Amino acid sequence: MKRLKLFALPTLFCSLCFLHPNVIRADSAGQNLVPLKQKMVFVSLENLEAEYYSANKIVAIKGSIKNVSNSSMRGYITLYLLSVSGTVLRAFDLPLNDHRPFGDGESVSFDTAVNVSNVSGAYQVSVEFTRD
Repeated sequence: MKRLKLFALPTLFCSLCFLHPNVIRADSAGQNLVPLKQKMVFVSLENLEAEYYSANKIVAIKGSIKNVSNSSMRGYITLYLLSVSGTVLRAFDLPLNDHRPFGDGESVSFDTAVNVSNVSGAYQVSVEFTRD
């Protein structure tokens, strides 16, 4: 049994983007400015564990995500198996809470096993949440 290094993608813990004060020049007055994309924080990753079982060539992945959006929502996670350099070796979607809404402050767990017999060099597990 081998433990994989765990890594959470920055998109899970999204942040707001702001313009640096020096980006807007005085001569840009009256011109249309391109709006920045803003990302809102919807969830926090509370727990993420991954274990590799070499006899079966299986990675067991489990964890939990907490809704911090101030409203009910539903969504899914994308789990990524990454190489040491961060290259995506395999990605797959997993619905959260059987695709039922979960409320603000509520945590939902996920648990899956992935056959990695055709994946070599997996080193990290990453998670990304998508609200739908």
